[in-house]
Amino acid sequence: MAKQEIILAIESSCDDTSISILKGSKIIANVTSTSMSQHRKYGGIVPELASRAHCSDIDKVCSQALAEAKITLKDVNYIAYTSEPGLVGSLHVGKVFANELATLLKVPTIKVNHMMGHAFSYFVDHNTKQLKFPILSLVVSGGHTFIARATSPNNFKYLNESIDDAAGEALDKIGRFLGLEYPGGISIDNIYSDKKLLELAPNKPVDAPFTFSGIKTAALNMINSYKMKKKKVPVKQIASSSLEWITNDLVRKLQHYLSKYKDTKMVLVGGGVSANKLLRKKLGQIKKVKVYYPTLKYTNDNAAMIATYAMLKK
Repeated sequence: MAKQEIILAIESSCDDTSISILKGSKIIANVTSTSMSQHRKYGGIVPELASRAHCSDIDKVCSQALAEAKITLKDVNYIAYTSEPGLVGSLHVGKVFANELATLLKVPTIKVNHMMGHAFSYFVDHNTKQLKFPILSLVVSGGHTFIARATSPNNFKYLNESIDDAAGEALDKIGRFLGLEYPGGISIDNIYSDKKLLELAPNKPVDAPFTFSGIKTAALNMINSYKMKKKKVPVKQIASSSLEWITNDLVRKLQHYLSKYKDTKMVLVGGGVSANKLLRKKLGQIKKVKVYYPTLKYTNDNAAMIATYAMLKK
């Protein structure tokens, strides 16, 4: 039996320092350290704090991942790392660590686009034999929102992407305006109710670029209107209405591209917002093609998805 290749993958695009080890097609270790608690009091990510946390944690996380996988560095055949997009300082820490390891071990590096990791994150713990092209991928994260079509792991075409605030970013900001705990998107998900939803903003055309700054501004204007009138802000209603608008926009646009690309074999959904209960419910109502989601623990940033996509693309 041929020896299975081992990929050590590094994810450091934002506030999570994550290292995963993949053997063959199976993740045998995934260790993540987050600096979320340092950012919570600021209501958002502070890039300098994130970079410092990566510098402090990355060596320790690597050692823990190797111990969990029960291997040594000498067993590693490839070093994969997130090359883009993300916080410049955070990405730099991961890149330097990856290149140092690769030089030490005399093995190749594999650059991985963070968003492609999210796009294929369903396959972190599912058999890649299920993968059938062409696919449509909906990635909904804090920094980016897009729909793309792929005919292979290396042939990816963006059909629609956010031109300002991404869906997750807008939800986090609305949550902050409403005084909810950071991350606002999770807090909004937890209090969502479909009772007495408000008309915050008109729908965008289905072929228009993703833009969520408008719904963010509409929510803020309504909050300020209540405050100026010295009335109690209906937190649950505004939060739920914002989530409803964003979710409907995501689903409508995906359905539009499914109608356009009738040969689509599967829809892959990824990114932090893919864990949202309302989004999963509405996507589950799509009948044209089956929709696949990552396991909840792999919706957030993690190195397992970087390792998995590196395996698919190499």
